Amino acid sequence: MRGKFGEHQTVRSILKSLPRTVHDDVTRAGIGDDYARLLLRDGGSGDTGAAESVNVAAGVCSDCGYIGLRLDIARLYNSIRIGGYMPWVAVDTIVMPDEDERRMKKLLRKLAGICAEYDVDIVTGHTEVNSAVAEPVISLTMMGRRVGQGQHTGYGEGHAESGSCRPKKLAGMDIVMCGQTGVGGTLQLYYDNQKELFERYSESYLRPVEQLEQLILLGGQVDIAFDHGCIYSHDISRGGVFAALWEMGDALKCGLEVCHDNIPILQETIEICEHTGDNPYMIDGCGSALFVVPDGELLADKLYEAGYEASVIGRLTENSDRVIVHEDERRFLTPPRYL
Repeated sequence: MRGKFGEHQTVRSILKSLPRTVHDDVTRAGIGDDYARLLLRDGGSGDTGAAESVNVAAGVCSDCGYIGLRLDIARLYNSIRIGGYMPWVAVDTIVMPDEDERRMKKLLRKLAGICAEYDVDIVTGHTEVNSAVAEPVISLTMMGRRVGQGQHTGYGEGHAESGSCRPKKLAGMDIVMCGQTGVGGTLQLYYDNQKELFERYSESYLRPVEQLEQLILLGGQVDIAFDHGCIYSHDISRGGVFAALWEMGDALKCGLEVCHDNIPILQETIEICEHTGDNPYMIDGCGSALFVVPDGELLADKLYEAGYEASVIGRLTENSDRVIVHEDERRFLTPPRYL
């Protein structure tokens, strides 16, 4: 079993266990804010002049199956990119269960190769042998630099910096989803169940699913969103779009109402999930994102013109309810489970 702690455990046992930050130029990650931010000042902490900021995201990667490692790295990449930053360098730690140098070398080359494809340099790392692990454990920390300093015209770039810049009244703001539902999870389920799926569906019908790999990285859609009034951005990851919506409500401390039928989803995703018994709205959504903007239709049109799938799926509300509306039924979202 592999996953992460849920919302309540994260707040109770992780975030509350950490002391206040020592430095005022450090902003920690949190629920709905998946990266930390470091403000780099040329003249020391007292300098109020120009400064450059760096976003940092960390995670554990696993070399499982064809797509596993690539998805793990892509999720880290997207955690950096969603704030309007460009992933730049990475630091790795690999813990091996034994002294299998050949296996370690192969794993490191694969890790570095994927990072290089994503224009990320591995600049330092650590490798050790530890009998406490049964399989190789890879820890990766990725850092990104600001894209186009001063060029974004939205209320704020990403999560950490935008709080003080957001309008006081959030109710009525539109929620725009860019990308298809469950792309990362569809790929994982496809490769994990390929034999059974080919017995149920024709190979010619399912093979195009492999092309979804081209959609797992966030790119220009983030910059377009910030240039058109985005006040909050959130990459969809583990737990799918439902988990991302819940986390967004936590980060913004507001409610939301989403039209189920407006959430974009591929027919292949629906059919693969029917076979595996998974909820397509709760599988890994790597490659998709949520944007909160005053004018969702304008942003959706701009994203569509740039070649991205996008639609207004809902709006923020004054109360604390987080609701999915499907025909005449109103379903309340519950805290996500990531295991």
